Amino acid sequence: MVGMRAKDHEDKRRLILDRSAELFARQGFHRTSISEIALACNASSKAWIYHYFPNKEAVLFTLLRDFLELAGTRVREAIALRDGARDRLHAFVLECLRIYAEYRINYAVLFSDINLLPPDQRAEIRVLERAYAHVLRDLVLAVNPGIDRGRHQTMALTMIAFGAVNWTYTWFDADGPLSLDNVAELTTKLLLNGLESI
Repeated sequence: MVGMRAKDHEDKRRLILDRSAELFARQGFHRTSISEIALACNASSKAWIYHYFPNKEAVLFTLLRDFLELAGTRVREAIALRDGARDRLHAFVLECLRIYAEYRINYAVLFSDINLLPPDQRAEIRVLERAYAHVLRDLVLAVNPGIDRGRHQTMALTMIAFGAVNWTYTWFDADGPLSLDNVAELTTKLLLNGLESI
């Protein structure tokens, strides 16, 4: 019985997170109320939400933390299966694209609201963001170790590379002429040709 209750609790918590992510992405964190989240979950009142999360900020924090932990784990596992810097970079790009395709929620909008979180939660999200970015930074340096001549240049190139991958969700159409594999291959070639020429 306890196991059933725990599963039910987690299912309801996940429902709140999923519906909140959709609402935050569509209309913004500020313009989304706890009452609207409750309505989207078919809950009888907003008190139901408070049983699982103390406030709206806790929902946002959980969404961001869970996404970064999931993405970080998946890209590390993907690149661990490959040999060579080029193949690992391709694995990173492809896994990122797969994650964004599976989770068609506008996380870029959610991350823009990070400053609304309490300082301790904001700091935790920043640590996870840096860890995720450092996976790509290490791949950038593996492709061209000479880039390490300047730390500012290394992180700038890392964030440029991230931009090429992260914003794909804004235009990629799964029903279009290109598959995720095609896009990953094009993106990897673009990054490799650019990184190796610096």
